[in-house]
Amino acid sequence: MAGKVIFLALRTALAWTFIHAGVLKIWDFGHGQPATPDFVIAIQQYKLLPWPDLTVLLAVYLPWVEVFAGVGLFVRRVRLGAALTITALTMIFIGALASAWMRGLRIDCGCFGRDEVSTDYPTLLWRDAFILAAALFFLVRDARQGAEKDRPMFGERGRFTLP
Repeated sequence: MAGKVIFLALRTALAWTFIHAGVLKIWDFGHGQPATPDFVIAIQQYKLLPWPDLTVLLAVYLPWVEVFAGVGLFVRRVRLGAALTITALTMIFIGALASAWMRGLRIDCGCFGRDEVSTDYPTLLWRDAFILAAALFFLVRDARQGAEKDRPMFGERGRFTLP
């Protein structure tokens, strides 16, 4: 019972992190306006994308992917896909932060909207490492649970078994 509560708390924290980050990139609550223009600038500071149109597309759609992936962690049918999406996104975020740090860029992370202006790269990378560990945990756990539920209808001896 305690294990289930801990797993639910960890799943909720991971989901909330992505929902919260996505929503803050969609809408700037402090100023009552869309946050997409600020997120475009945050993405441009990384100097990783070759085309401005790609930057705008990323700024428009990435926050929605984060929100839906966060919500998806609670929907049984898409839970594994959500964990895979969060794992992949977090790996990309870590790569982008590490790249900016190695190139000596002073950037506004953009991870949680315009109000987060930290360029403390070690702290940001540690935070993302913990998020990645949680995402990998659920990716592996949900993949195992899915494999256990996908037993064949016929057992090893060819007899019908209930799932």
